[in-house]
Amino acid sequence: MGPRSCRTLHRRTTPCQAKREKFVLGSNRGPLLTSNAENQFSASELEKIESAGGLSLHKVPTRKEKLQRHWKRFWLFYCIGNVIFLAIFLPILFLVCIPAIAQMVVNKADLRIVNADVMQPNPDSVMLTLQSKVDLKLALPARIEPLDFHLFIRQDGFGPNYPYADLPIPGQTIRGNYTLGVKDNFTPLLNQTTWKEFVREIVFQKETTLSLKGVTNAYLGVLKSHVTLNKDVTVAALNQFSGLSISDATLLLPAKSDGTNLIGNITLPNPTVFTLQVGTLNLDLLSGDLPIGNVTITDVTLKPGDNTYPLNGVLDLKKVIENLGEVLKSQASLLKTGNLTLIAKTTSIHWNNTYVPYYSDVLRTLSLTTAVGVGDIVKNTLKSFLNGKNLTGLLSSISTRSLDGRDSNGPVEIATLMKHDKSIQDAFEDISTERRDNIIDSLMAMYPTL
Repeated sequence: MGPRSCRTLHRRTTPCQAKREKFVLGSNRGPLLTSNAENQFSASELEKIESAGGLSLHKVPTRKEKLQRHWKRFWLFYCIGNVIFLAIFLPILFLVCIPAIAQMVVNKADLRIVNADVMQPNPDSVMLTLQSKVDLKLALPARIEPLDFHLFIRQDGFGPNYPYADLPIPGQTIRGNYTLGVKDNFTPLLNQTTWKEFVREIVFQKETTLSLKGVTNAYLGVLKSHVTLNKDVTVAALNQFSGLSISDATLLLPAKSDGTNLIGNITLPNPTVFTLQVGTLNLDLLSGDLPIGNVTITDVTLKPGDNTYPLNGVLDLKKVIENLGEVLKSQASLLKTGNLTLIAKTTSIHWNNTYVPYYSDVLRTLSLTTAVGVGDIVKNTLKSFLNGKNLTGLLSSISTRSLDGRDSNGPVEIATLMKHDKSIQDAFEDISTERRDNIIDSLMAMYPTL
């Protein structure tokens, strides 16, 4: 390019020329990039803005840079929003969600009664032991504050507002399959009607429900929750003493000085987890609807399993003989099998010489029925009679000779002895001599076949 061209390029632009150049397309594009500039900036990193003011070139910000710039501009709004969110969420979490989860854990927990003792049955209190297994199905230990378990019946007319007893549970930490309960706790009976109904269910039903309700604070670590334990636990009941039996029944000839002429052993089954201290039972004996005597069972405590106690009573022989036709009629079906059916009805129960109203009232409505072998009564009675005369060997000789087919004067000898015995004459004092002798002869004729 020559000197003239250079002078032309450096010539000052007049205002009129500048005005005209402003409307020329491409006049503001600026200088083209050199090869070095192209290497420094890629096309994607440049933004070309055409304006009257000239060409503007700047780097496109990255995503991180955009976020940083956005945060610098709006951080205050985010802080305020988080504060508002936490102010709403945290109360919901701690006041609604966590307590709901804790209550759900309690509701789904397994609870079963493993031991229950009802001792010292006073009219208005008992000594209560109640132990249960609790499985929260939770890996973490849970601590509970002290609480009172209300024991009640979940039926119309009763419910948790009418508990029959309160059971205080001390504060403790529950973990795994945990034993929860109290031992030997003096427990006032808060509602006699409810308690009597619970006793009735225990006596009459095969199964019953033990309902418990308690409210306390539970802690998972430092998280506190208000929980309600409201559970129904099914337990086995006495089922009307199904399986009751009387063994070794014996008529005492002569009777004891207090009038006792009937002794034996009674077995009371208890298929429950309860140990029930009952006391001394007084019962009437009946054959059908005919009262024929009474028995007493002393100091009864029903432990799980079979419980055998001696019984002592008075059999009214005069009434039995006078009503022998009625007795035989009521016993006809079982006599064919060699048994008598005896019915025992409770008249009263005392513990520590104190009348126990709830046990007495409930058991008074229960008829205890059992079959007693006639042969056993006869054999035991004769053994008892001859033992007092030191003649028990005579019974053995009767059985031996009968089995050998040899004639024996043994039955005749015993019958003669019994007919002339003063104690037997006194036992049958209101019975004619002929009738008494016929009864004795019948018994002795029956004995070898028993």
